[in-house]
Parts: sequence; structure tokens; C-alpha cells
Amino acid sequence: MTRLRSILWSLGTVCLAAAVSYLVARGTVKRSEAPSAHEHSEQGFHAWLHENLAITAEQEAILHPHEVAFEKDRNQIRAEIESSGRKLAAAIRAFDADSAEVTAAREELTKWQGELQEATLNHFFAMKEHLTEEQGAKLLGWTHDSIVHGHHD
Repeated sequence: MTRLRSILWSLGTVCLAAAVSYLVARGTVKRSEAPSAHEHSEQGFHAWLHENLAITAEQEAILHPHEVAFEKDRNQIRAEIESSGRKLAAAIRAFDADSAEVTAAREELTKWQGELQEATLNHFFAMKEHLTEEQGAKLLGWTHDSIVHGHHD
């Protein structure tokens, strides 16, 4: 019973981490007609900032490098999550559920999902430092709502 509980707890943790990662990452993009995923994500969040926070030209100049760096990091982490997911799928197919291979693959996937959560939240807090108090409160409120309700406007 303890082993089953441990497996269920691990799977629950992975699912929760995936859900939170998805919601936080999803909150950084607004659907648009941009041709590439990179342009889509960057333009969507950029539009949200201007529509909801009245970003000044000075703030735009300061925030843009943060956005570019975050998008690069996020794409790299997502590639690691995808790779780790494939490794976990292969391990599940080839080994028993409680094998060292499945456990290692699951832990790797969980690690990268946590990295995405951390990078996303660090990005929002770094951006907040360059906003007015009112803008920062709106950004944090939007982040809260994105996590809790899955909204991104």
C-alpha cells in the first residue's frame, strides 16, 4: 500500500506541476495570428502589456530585453520538457512502473516543469520592478487569475 501511495503521490505531483506550468505559461501569451510560436508568444504578451498596463516608451525599452531573454529561456525549457516527456513515455513502455528508469525519467520531467514555473514567476517579478505600483499590482493580479482560473486577459 505504501508503494502504491508513493506512486500515486508522485503522479499527482507531476500532474499538478504540469498544470501549473501550463497555466502560467499560457498566461504569457494571447492568441494572435503570428506565423511562428516565438512571434506568437512575444506579440501576445506584448499586446496584453500595452492594452492593460499602459506601458510607456521608456518602460518598453527596459522590458523588451527581459521579454526576449525570457522567451529564449522558455523555449529551451519547453524543449527539455518535451524531451523528458518522450523519455518518460519510453521508460513506461519498456520498464515496470516502479523501476529506476521510470522514476528517473519522471523526476527529470518534474525538474524541468519546475524550472519553467520558476523562470516564469521570476520573469514576472523582474518585470514588476520596472512598472509603477499600479501596473505591478495589475500584472500580479493577472498572474494570480491566470493560475487560479486559466484566464489570460
